[in-house]
Amino acid sequence: MDEKRIVLDTVEMISQLMGTLESQAFELEGFSEITMSQMHYLETIGLMVNPTFGELADQLNVTRPSVSAIVKKLIQTGYLEKIQSTQDGRVYTLHLTEKGMRFNELHGEVHQMLAKSITENLNQDEIKILAVLLGKITKKEN
Repeated sequence: MDEKRIVLDTVEMISQLMGTLESQAFELEGFSEITMSQMHYLETIGLMVNPTFGELADQLNVTRPSVSAIVKKLIQTGYLEKIQSTQDGRVYTLHLTEKGMRFNELHGEVHQMLAKSITENLNQDEIKILAVLLGKITKKEN
């Protein structure tokens, strides 16, 4: 088997493992209605800490109408709330609800579970090598 095929198969296995872990965790906690896009929005909003619609659109490199549509659904399902600015009534910021914060927590826990699953059969030297390789792939310095 050539190297590219091995990498492709490995990426596919990791992707499937992540999907399985997320599905199990989200189903158990009652978060099964979340789409991948909504998951990405919640994660980004959590990292940005109460962005405006425009700030979120800029961060995600999408249009404001796209943000509005997904945010509306996340508000309806109880993950987000929009709060009107006291300084400028035209401006709204997006805030995670308790449900949204719990979802982001669980999502982070799933990432931890995936990392543990990947590294549990590696020794310290192999983990260091993996970190360097993943850093090269993501263009981050280690």
